[in-house]
Amino acid sequence: MLKKLKLSSFFLMIVLALSCGQNPKVKDVKEVKEVKEVKKTSDSLTIAAANTILDDQASFISGLASGKTECLLKLNSSKKWNLYAKDLDSLFSHTNSFRIKKMRNWADSELVSNQSVTTVFYPFSGPDFLTADIFYPDADQYIMIGMEPIGYIPDICKMQPDSATSYLNTINNALKDIFKRSYFITMTMGSDLRKTKANGTTPLISLFIKRTGHQILSIHRIGVDSLGKLQIFDSMKYKKSTVPGIKIDFLSLSKNKVQSVFYFRTDISDKGLAKYPGFKTYMSQLPQSFSYLKAASYLMHSNEFKIIRDVIFDISVTILQDDSGIAYKYFDKTKWEIRLYGKYQKPGTEFSYISEPDLQKAYNKTKYRPLSYTIGYNWRAGNSNMLYAIKIKPVAKK
Repeated sequence: MLKKLKLSSFFLMIVLALSCGQNPKVKDVKEVKEVKEVKKTSDSLTIAAANTILDDQASFISGLASGKTECLLKLNSSKKWNLYAKDLDSLFSHTNSFRIKKMRNWADSELVSNQSVTTVFYPFSGPDFLTADIFYPDADQYIMIGMEPIGYIPDICKMQPDSATSYLNTINNALKDIFKRSYFITMTMGSDLRKTKANGTTPLISLFIKRTGHQILSIHRIGVDSLGKLQIFDSMKYKKSTVPGIKIDFLSLSKNKVQSVFYFRTDISDKGLAKYPGFKTYMSQLPQSFSYLKAASYLMHSNEFKIIRDVIFDISVTILQDDSGIAYKYFDKTKWEIRLYGKYQKPGTEFSYISEPDLQKAYNKTKYRPLSYTIGYNWRAGNSNMLYAIKIKPVAKK
């Protein structure tokens, strides 16, 4: 974070302190030739049939019936699991009525549709696949980046019943902030996503995939090497020069296609990218994307995050964000059509050092549009704001 550039380094050190590297040697590596290949429905269904156990495990922690896996079917009949499932049902139902449904309706009416854009770019995401799916449900791939550990879905069948119940309780606890506030809190995730608790972002991303009506097909360890190439690994071990990640393929029966989430764990400050220049190359080579930013701690208001800011400007067809994303002053108004929604309010106590007089002026002078839901840091006051930037196509010379 930053405080007129002095607090930036201080808070960044705190964020970095929450993370630990994964640097052992690699057993086996396979280069991914294409970032995403959409499979035909018939192929997808064949793949789906071969991954029942994996999908059942994700279903179990999502509070959903667990298919055909015998040990999970027994656990599904337990009183404790049914209480957990009902609690999750209640949380999703409540959140759907006062936020998610409104967000989907808003997205349907306000966001630009472009069939050629199939990538969503979501840096500073943590495990929040849910919001990405709400705004952009039809993407082929979602590129998510955070500082939180990757982890994995534990084998529930190898747990004692009490241990399984304890694990479910940690999952439930890790979800509280996003249901209440619409975002995860960095400091809280540092505790909730430890190996001894929820065990990384993978279980939560998988839970959101299941709860948005999909079937998980496969989960692969991936990484971006020093040349910016995406690799698949056969274990959790990585080279020091590799940015670790996870790739989750899932099937959308209603859309008749396979979609993918890529989550990378790395520091995308300028200093962090200087240590892993290959990841900068990887991001710069992504397809034209719909970019999304939320609860991003105002990091890109600082010059210490100039590289990722420039990457977003370069690869984005549109940028959807609250005021914690890219500072308004950095948008070139000759290149971007800006649409403002909701009401701008100066950040509260936690980010009181942030000031955007030019954004406030824009809200005062420009006709802004209503926002039907609360999102971002000012959710308590009900003064949420969204900025939607659409890249202006250059006029062809005659």
